[in-house]
Amino acid sequence: MNSVLLSPEIEELDREWEAIKEALGMFQPPPKLSVSEWAEERRVLSPESCPEPGKFYNDRAPYQKGVMDAFSDTEIEKVVGWFSAQSGKTTIFENVIGYFIDQDPSPMLIVQPILDIAKAFSKDRLTPMLRDTPCLQGKVGAGKAKDPNNTTLHKVFKGGHITMAGANSPASLAGRPIRILLKDEIDRYSLSAGTEGDPNKLADKRTTVFWNSKIGEFSTGTIRGLSRIEAAYEASDMRKFHVPCPNPECGEFQVLKWKQLKWQKDDKGKAIPEDAWYECEFCKAEITDIDKPQMLREGEWRAERQTKGIAGFWLNEL
Repeated sequence: MNSVLLSPEIEELDREWEAIKEALGMFQPPPKLSVSEWAEERRVLSPESCPEPGKFYNDRAPYQKGVMDAFSDTEIEKVVGWFSAQSGKTTIFENVIGYFIDQDPSPMLIVQPILDIAKAFSKDRLTPMLRDTPCLQGKVGAGKAKDPNNTTLHKVFKGGHITMAGANSPASLAGRPIRILLKDEIDRYSLSAGTEGDPNKLADKRTTVFWNSKIGEFSTGTIRGLSRIEAAYEASDMRKFHVPCPNPECGEFQVLKWKQLKWQKDDKGKAIPEDAWYECEFCKAEITDIDKPQMLREGEWRAERQTKGIAGFWLNEL
C-alpha cells in the first residue's frame, strides 16, 4: 500500500495545532471532585501508616465519606469532628490535605497539641502520602535541609504551602495568612500558648483574610463541660451516624449505643464478651459483626438541628 506523504506546510500546521491544544489544556479547570471522590480515585495509602496499604477505598470506613465531603462543600465554613480514638481522623486529615494540594492549591496550617507531634505527623504521615500518591509526587518540596522553603514543618507547592505547628509554640501559630486550617486533638491543647492566649483562637485568626477559608476541629473528648470539642460540636448542626437494622422486617435506622450491647454470662455470672451481640432497639434482633459492613455502607449522617456553615460529626467507638 502506498503511503500518502504530507507536504512540509501541512506537517508544520499539524505541529502548531498540537502545540495550541496542549497550551489550551493548561487552562482547563480541574475536575469537579469532592474530597471523598478524590480519595477513592487518586489516594494511595502508605505502608508506614496503614495496615492495608494500597488504593484507598471509601467502603473501608464509609462514615468518613460525609466528613471528608464537608470540606469540599462551599456552604460549610467549619467542620467539627468529635470522634473516638482510632476512628480514622488522621486519614481524613491526610485526604483533605492531598485534595487541596492537587485540586485547589491553598495555604494550609495543621496544628497538633505539641510541636513534637507536628514533626512526627510530617515525617510519618504527610511525607509517605506525598511519596506514594501519584498525583502528588513532585508537587511538594522534599524537605531538604538547605532549602528554607521546604523543611519538616513547612513545605511549599505551586499555589500554596503547608505549615505544621504545635499549640504549645506561639511562634509556630503566628505568621502567614491561612485558608485551610486543620486542628487535631484540640482538647489536649494548652490553655495558653505562652503569653499569647488560647492557641485554638490564635490559629483561627490566621484564616480571617480568606473569604473562603475552611476550619477543621477534631478531637477525642475529655471532661464534659470543659471540653473544647464538646463545645464546638454543640455549636454545630450536631450530626450522628445512623445505621439500618439488618433485619429485613425492620430496617429502622439508629445510632449505635453501648446500652444495646448484650452478652451471655457463664455459670458464675461472669460476662462472656466474645459472644456479645448488638440488640436492635426497635425489633430486638441480634446483630453481629457479620452484619456491620453492610450497615455501615448503608448508613447516613443525620443532623439534629440547623446551623449556618458549621457541620459537626459525633462518632463513638461502636
